[in-house]
Amino acid sequence: MKTGISLTAMIVLVAVTAFAQLSENASTDLRRDRTQRGFPVRGQVSSETTFAGTLMVELVQNGHTVSESAYVGPDGSFEFPSVSPGGYELRMIGTDGSIIYHQTLLIGGREPSLSINIPGRPNADTNGGGTVSIRQLAHKVPPEARKEFDKGVTASKKGDHESALDHFQKAVSIDPELADGYNNLGSAHAALGQLEQAAEQFQKAIDLVPDHSLAVANLSVTLCKMHQYPEAERVARRALSLDSGLLKIRYVLAVSLIAQHGNDAEALENLQRASADVPKAHLVAADILEQTGRRDEAAKQLEEYLRSTPEEDTDRQRVEEWLAQLRRQ
Repeated sequence: MKTGISLTAMIVLVAVTAFAQLSENASTDLRRDRTQRGFPVRGQVSSETTFAGTLMVELVQNGHTVSESAYVGPDGSFEFPSVSPGGYELRMIGTDGSIIYHQTLLIGGREPSLSINIPGRPNADTNGGGTVSIRQLAHKVPPEARKEFDKGVTASKKGDHESALDHFQKAVSIDPELADGYNNLGSAHAALGQLEQAAEQFQKAIDLVPDHSLAVANLSVTLCKMHQYPEAERVARRALSLDSGLLKIRYVLAVSLIAQHGNDAEALENLQRASADVPKAHLVAADILEQTGRRDEAAKQLEEYLRSTPEEDTDRQRVEEWLAQLRRQ
């Protein structure tokens, strides 16, 4: 048994119903009581990657409160004894206390069988997985489609986007409800500069799973690159409503607002938050601040940019000259 998470990893959660044999009236009362007290949820971890030591899985609410925790057994199984319906972050913790994998998910009390299909690599990146909806949880991917999908992911990692495109296209042909397949198909189109085709595929993923945060985010970026700024703004706001931690999407929102001569204060706020992931956000913010007469603040943005970029950065000389000009005024 290999335990962990890899490109082909799958975690299966099964909501256990203990009262199936009871009479109808008694069953109704007990189900109501169970919903209030929580219900057991079993899980299974399978992976091609081996991790040393014992792994732990946690259900976290509100970003910090551990609601349930359980150790992963030698066969990859685990069980949370009492889970209430709602939104959680599922975390897998290594023996050193590090987060090996995390995924946002929704657990409902009425679904007899929930599954999470995770094509991504092990990570603690808040932008990596997005939110998994109930529809995604319940969807069973045919093995043939999964095989093509995994081949596409491997090709993408190697930079072979033409092959990736072919594999993802085969995956969605086998499984027309594979939302992740359409999302990755869109990413392959985007990597090849085929923006209209990319936007079309991202939209297909969203049509299947409206709260597919990664597809919504990718669509907003694509629309911004296509200079469709009103639509890019609308979709970026939707992406941030699904995952407020998508800092690159805050940059997209800010650029879209600026292009439409929108709210400078809102644009600046989003640029400031985005700058941790997108250093060039400092430059855009500096331009707005200079144009509105706030030169000292603009200079601080340029200083932040210079501190966050390497010496070999191609824009460094231009930014240094810009900063010197602001200081002379």
